[in-house]
Amino acid sequence: MIDPKTEETFRELTGHAIHSRQDDMARVIAEAGEQVYGAVVALAVQAAAYVCIDTAERWPTDADLKSAARIASEGKTGLPVTADEIRAYLSGVVFGSDTGANGHAMMPLFALATLVTGFKPPQGKGWNDWLDVIEAAIEAADQVQISVLPALVYRFGRK
Repeated sequence: MIDPKTEETFRELTGHAIHSRQDDMARVIAEAGEQVYGAVVALAVQAAAYVCIDTAERWPTDADLKSAARIASEGKTGLPVTADEIRAYLSGVVFGSDTGANGHAMMPLFALATLVTGFKPPQGKGWNDWLDVIEAAIEAADQVQISVLPALVYRFGRK
């Protein structure tokens, strides 16, 4: 289960990132503290990977990530990140073991903000509703035992 303080901070920071309010982000990060911010970053990493997988409708390829980064960079956030920076970050998150900021402390939130504003959320919902779905999926996945993975892959791979 996602800690309520982590979720609150995650939502606040994502909103500030979407609206390119970097000073507000810095203030919230300082107030939250290192431990909460670390949990927020972990959540942002999972959420960004979720969006990439969801929009590709499969495990994304490098071409999918490149396309996602291009779409994300064309969004309306006004954040100081390029398509190449977003792609490099997503590549590390989805294909590698990178969960860091790739040289920028706010990159996980910047990438997530650009993704949720660059893509149309499912079923005509807003970005905040999409985060509800993503968080619920992450919480459900946290409860699944690894032994059921083959059954899940079989069940959903046939559709």
